[in-house]
Amino acid sequence: MAKVILISGSVFGTATLTADEIEDQLQNAGHEVVRPDPVSIDPLLDETMEWLIVCTSSTGNGDLPDDMLPVYTALLNDYPRITHLKFAVVALGDSSYENFCGGGLAVDDALADLGATRMADPLKIDAIEVSEPEKIAPGHVLKIITDANQ
Repeated sequence: MAKVILISGSVFGTATLTADEIEDQLQNAGHEVVRPDPVSIDPLLDETMEWLIVCTSSTGNGDLPDDMLPVYTALLNDYPRITHLKFAVVALGDSSYENFCGGGLAVDDALADLGATRMADPLKIDAIEVSEPEKIAPGHVLKIITDANQ
């Protein structure tokens, strides 16, 4: 089974709830999940870890929530060696704003720029269309990891 780092950033708690459900489904499927609290870049440096799943919302301007900023800042400033990681991003947003899912897309770009392997395009969940992302995202993430490990 896969060794997974799961980090989340949330403005109002929806991304945290969604990450909780992702964690539960991954663990129920037998995967080992590390969820740093507070969020930090340290687990990403552990070369025994295989996957990074990021679940984050965005502010109305498309910025990252405050609790995700330490990781994003470290990615941009420290240029960590993370080529051993496969990753997927779940980006929550509201399409009525100009920078829809901007925070998640920024993290996705940073991870790819640092050499981590993108295993799927970011899953963009629109709050206008989906009121319970925690019911959609876990199955999507589990499928990505399962398909990659076959």
